[in-house]
Amino acid sequence: MKVVYKKNQLQTTIFYGETFGSQIKSASFESKHLFLITNQRYYDLFSEKLIQLFDDKQELDWYICKNDSHCNNMQELESLLAFLTDFNQQQEFLLLGVGNEGVMQLTSFLHKTSVLTSDCWLLPLSIQSLSKSLIAKAQIQLKNHPVLHSLVLADKIVYDHTLTTDHGDGKLVDFLVFIRCGLVCSHDFLRMLFKNYSDATRLNQQSFNGMLDEMIRYYEKDAQAIDQFGQLFEQGFLETANGHLLSSHMKRFLGCLLQLFWSQEVNKFSFHYKNFLIWLIRLGFPVDFPEQILVSDYVEGILKCVERGQTAALLKEVGQLDTMQRPKTEDLLATVEKYKTILKEIRG
Repeated sequence: MKVVYKKNQLQTTIFYGETFGSQIKSASFESKHLFLITNQRYYDLFSEKLIQLFDDKQELDWYICKNDSHCNNMQELESLLAFLTDFNQQQEFLLLGVGNEGVMQLTSFLHKTSVLTSDCWLLPLSIQSLSKSLIAKAQIQLKNHPVLHSLVLADKIVYDHTLTTDHGDGKLVDFLVFIRCGLVCSHDFLRMLFKNYSDATRLNQQSFNGMLDEMIRYYEKDAQAIDQFGQLFEQGFLETANGHLLSSHMKRFLGCLLQLFWSQEVNKFSFHYKNFLIWLIRLGFPVDFPEQILVSDYVEGILKCVERGQTAALLKEVGQLDTMQRPKTEDLLATVEKYKTILKEIRG
């Protein structure tokens, strides 16, 4: 499948439902120097397979990032630039980002801002990293906060499901992308997810390929809103003393749940939130708010972010955005306390 994707006056071509190898066969790299940026995990898994796809006379180098999904940081960027100084700057490069969402952003940022003459291809190896490649904005972080960004889309994005390792927690992280699409863009889409992925067994056995077309369409319309949904509430955990007890993906997941519930509490729309949580528990998502994190500390963390200018998208109802808001202290306290009460009712 080939899709021309347009965002912020930028354009890329997305290929999915076919292998990366088939794309290589139909492409001409001429005299370009291939520079592959990837995570250690994916280098170990796929480097030999990828090397075999290219002409053995092709100039090819690797840069290996940490496995952290936030490898798009200042330290990694500085190391990457230092590595590139040994190359002939007059060459034409093909930058190929292979791996997680951090690599997608790091590669795109390098392509847009460096002095190198380059084309940029991305090979995301999860739905989560595919979604990040569609944002049309690459960020560089410092201490978990964005400090640099550039508007950019890769020349080509290839999602090859034969290279993905979607199982266990990775499957849940990817599924959250589709849930966010439903929450922000379409209640009907969320209902479809509930119907087709009713429990953990069906979630783990069924492919997500049939939903990629709709996901891409939602991102073309509302990429920033989908990507940022849950972000302010996620940042609140980073500001608390025991926030480290949650993984980065758990912070984002809980952030989405709390932003949804905050929206419902403020706008009083109809949605079976308790049943929604029961479904997520059945799928295997960790929904508990850690006992080691005080509600007051967490709310204070969110308010620190609000003071720095951050806002959150309020939903008019599920699938329909309202406005960007600065959450109020009393609403936040009530939201988290009621959330914990609902969990207690579910747990019995």
